[in-house]
Amino acid sequence: MEPRRKDDPARFSRLQGEVDSMFLDLLRGERVPRYGKAAFRPNADVYFDKQQKAVVVKLDLSGVDPAQVSLEVEDGVLRISGVRHDERHPEAVYQQMEIAYGRFERMVMLPPEVDATQARADYANGFLEIVLPIRPRSTSKKIPISLREEAEGGQEG
Repeated sequence: MEPRRKDDPARFSRLQGEVDSMFLDLLRGERVPRYGKAAFRPNADVYFDKQQKAVVVKLDLSGVDPAQVSLEVEDGVLRISGVRHDERHPEAVYQQMEIAYGRFERMVMLPPEVDATQARADYANGFLEIVLPIRPRSTSKKIPISLREEAEGGQEG
């Protein structure tokens, strides 16, 4: 029987699969490791609604009290932050625990045309929907050129 070599393709393939799996778990979105434990990172959809002429940001915030959510727009960035409290029973012994709790923050870059002063937010059925209207584009205006006759006193004759 031949000993395994360090550059064994099957061994490398298995290791590559484990690394790929780890990165997929990290990038899934709902849990992001922070200081050794998972942090809550709510999923979000960001899209342009033609009918409303607005950018819409929709977050999955089931189990979050809307009073615990803060929305701010500064320098073209929407910052959504808050907390989902863990209301576990103190005597519970979990077989499986997939729901993340704790503080969260999401940042969404906004286009310059967004009018944040007209934004509104609604919370229903565990979803927070933020609607940020787009300012109408300014229409071009043709500027007429008027002819100005030179003053008579300015010419030497």
